[in-house]
Amino acid sequence: MAQFLAPYPAVRLLAIASAGIAAGVCWRIPLWYWVAAALISFLLLGIFLFVCRGKPLSNAAVTAYSLFVFCGFSLYTGSLYNNLPSSTVRNWLDKEVLLYGKVVSRPRVYDKGAGWILQTREVFADGEAREASGNVKVFLRMRHGTEPEVEKGDMIRVKGRVGLIPRAENPGDFDPREYYRKKRVHAELFCYGPWLMHNYGIDESDYFEALLVRPVRRYLSGTIAALVPPGHEQQFIQGVFLGQKELLDREVYRTFKEAGTAHVLAVSGLHVGLIVMVLLVVLQRLRKTVAGKWIVLVLIAFVLLVYSSVTGNAPSVRRASLMVVALTGNSVLSRQSFPLNSLAVADLILLSIDPLELFNAGFLMTNAAVVAIILLYPVLSSPSETWKGVAGEVFRPVWKAFSVSLAAIIGVSPVIAWFFGTFSVVGIIANLPVVFLASCMLYAMLPAFLLNPVLPELALYPASSAWFFARMTLGVTEYFGDLSWAVVRAQPDSVWIAVYYAAVAAVLFFLYRKNPAGVMIAFLCAANYFVWAPVLQAERSSPALVRIVAGNDTALLCSVGGSSILIDAGSKPWHRETINRQMRRNGIKKIDAAIQFASPDSLVGAIDAQNHMLSEEHHLAQSSFLVARSGNDVLKFWAGDGSFMLVVSDPDALRRLDSERPDIVVVKVNRFGIDDYRRLAEWVDRVHPRECVVLCAPRLKDRGRGLLAHLAGKRGEVTIVE
Repeated sequence: MAQFLAPYPAVRLLAIASAGIAAGVCWRIPLWYWVAAALISFLLLGIFLFVCRGKPLSNAAVTAYSLFVFCGFSLYTGSLYNNLPSSTVRNWLDKEVLLYGKVVSRPRVYDKGAGWILQTREVFADGEAREASGNVKVFLRMRHGTEPEVEKGDMIRVKGRVGLIPRAENPGDFDPREYYRKKRVHAELFCYGPWLMHNYGIDESDYFEALLVRPVRRYLSGTIAALVPPGHEQQFIQGVFLGQKELLDREVYRTFKEAGTAHVLAVSGLHVGLIVMVLLVVLQRLRKTVAGKWIVLVLIAFVLLVYSSVTGNAPSVRRASLMVVALTGNSVLSRQSFPLNSLAVADLILLSIDPLELFNAGFLMTNAAVVAIILLYPVLSSPSETWKGVAGEVFRPVWKAFSVSLAAIIGVSPVIAWFFGTFSVVGIIANLPVVFLASCMLYAMLPAFLLNPVLPELALYPASSAWFFARMTLGVTEYFGDLSWAVVRAQPDSVWIAVYYAAVAAVLFFLYRKNPAGVMIAFLCAANYFVWAPVLQAERSSPALVRIVAGNDTALLCSVGGSSILIDAGSKPWHRETINRQMRRNGIKKIDAAIQFASPDSLVGAIDAQNHMLSEEHHLAQSSFLVARSGNDVLKFWAGDGSFMLVVSDPDALRRLDSERPDIVVVKVNRFGIDDYRRLAEWVDRVHPRECVVLCAPRLKDRGRGLLAHLAGKRGEVTIVE
C-alpha cells in the first residue's frame, strides 16, 4: 500500500487534513487544546528535522508533521464552526434593524419572495449605527413572479427583523440551521417588502466583480435570452451555462433527479474542458516555447477564475478548474501527471480556503464521481480494447462512454442516497444519451456566444441547434424520469457506506494486483453483509403518533386498531415526498386510510392509500376502525379494541365535546393564548382523557410554547409534540 500511494503525496496529506476538519467539528473541546497540540507537534517536528538533517526523514518526524497538519486543520475548523465575532448580527435577535452590507451570493427566487446572503458591515438599531460583521441570510417578501432588483456584488441597505435560522422541520429532514452554519451564516433577516430595501449599486472597490465578472455574466445571460426562445429550453441552457439551477421549473428539475442525471445541471468538468479546449486551440502557436507555455497556463487560470465566479463558484467548477490548472502546470514543467494527485491538490486548496466545504454535498459528490472515474474507468473500459473488426470500432466508443457513466454512478450513488434518500436505477442507462445531448448543446451554443456581438443573425443558427439539443435532452430526461422503476428509495447508514467503499477499494486493490481470488473474497464478504445485515437487524415498531410538518401545515400519522391512518397531506404537491420520507423513517410501509381535515381534497386524494375520506364524506368504516366527522373541526376514531380517539383543529372546538370520554385527544394548536390555556386545562379536568397530545404548528409563537410547557408541567396527561 505504501508503494501504491508513493506517487500521491497530496492524497496522504488530504486524508490527514480531512480527519482534522472532521475532528474540529465533531469534537467539542476548547480551542486552546488544539492550539497547545499544534504548538507541541510543531516543536517536535522542528526537533526531529534538526536531528535528521542531511538524512532521510524518520518515522517520528513524519508522525510529528502529520499531527501538526491534523491539529492545524482542527484548530482552523473549530474556530470557524464554533466561534462568532463579537459584532455578529445575532446580538440583535428579534429586533427590527437596518443592515448595510454587500450581497455575496446570487439572489434566488422563491414562491413568496427572494433570498440571498448579505455580508454585513453596519447595523442601525436603537437610534445609533454600529459596525457589524458576519453573514446574514436575507429573505425579501415579494409578489409571485417578480424579480428582485439586486445582484451579487451590490451594496444595499435592508430593513427587517433578525431571527435564528430555523432547524429541521421533521427528524431526518434537511436542517437549514446546520447547513448555513457550515457556510458561516448564523442569522436571518426577514424584510416585509422591496420598499424597505435600497440598492446603492455594485461595490466599486471590487474591481474584479465590477469590471469582469458582472459584464461577462450579463453578456452570457443576455445572449441566451436574445437568441433562445423563452421556455424550459431557455431555462435549461441558462442553468447549464451559468449554474442557475433555480431557474428550472420544479417539475423539470424533479425529472432530472429521478433520471439520475441532475449532475448535468452542475457547472463542472464538462464546461471547464470545453473552455480549455477552445483556449488551447486558439493559443496553439504560443505553446511552442517555454515562455509561451507559461503564458497559456496563466491565461487558462485567469479565464477559469472568471468563469468560476460568473457561475457562482460551485464546488464542482472550482475543483475542475484547479485540477486542470494543476495538470497543465505539470505539463509545462515536463513532470508526470497523476490525476488522483491533482484532484487532491485541488481539494487541499479548497479546504485551506474553507475547511467546512468538506461537509458540502456538492463537494463530496463531485469528488466521489471523479475518483471513481479515475480508478474504475481503466478497469471497466479495458475489455473493449480487444474487440476487433467493424463491430469493435462501432461499439468501443459506446462501451467507453458507458464505462464512464457506470464508474461515476458506482462512486457517487452512496453519497446521493446518504443526502437525498434515493438511488436512480435508470441513471446507468439515462446518462449515455443525456450527457451526449447536453454536450452537443454546449458545443452548439459556444459559436453563438462568439458570433452574437458581430453577426447576431448568423448566431441564430448555432443557437437554434442548441435549442434543439436542449429540447431533446429534456425529452429524454422526462422519459427516463417518469419510469415507475426509475428510483429506489434508500437511506443507508454510515456503517453501510463505509462497508461499501471498503469493498470497492478492496476489489480495486486485488484487481490491480491481478488476484482474482482476492476480488471474489472481497465481493462475497460485502455481499454477505448487505444481504444479512437487514435480516438480522431488529424490526422497529411504528410509533402510535407521528407529527409531520409540511410547510406551514401539520399532517398526522396515527395507528388506530393496527391500521395506519394519515390525517391531512400538507398544502403543496411536493409535501407528499415529505410524508413518504417520514413513513420510511418510522417503519410505516403503507397507509390504510388518508383523511381530509385541513388540506385540499386534491392533495389528500393523491396519497397512495387503500381508502380516502375527503371533505364531503362524513364517515369511513373498515374492519379495524371507524372514523366519523363532526363538523369541520372534529374527527372521531373508534378502534376494534374499543379505544376512542378525538382529533380537534383547535382548543375552541373542545367546548361542545364535554359529553365525550375519549381515551386519547389530539389537539392541533396554531395560536395559544391565556384563554386557550384555561379552556384546555378545564376540559382536561372535566373529561379526564388518558392522554392529551398537543400538536404545535410550525409558526407557533414562543409565548404560546411557554404556556403549553407550563400546562404540560401541571397536567401529567398533557404531552406537547413540536
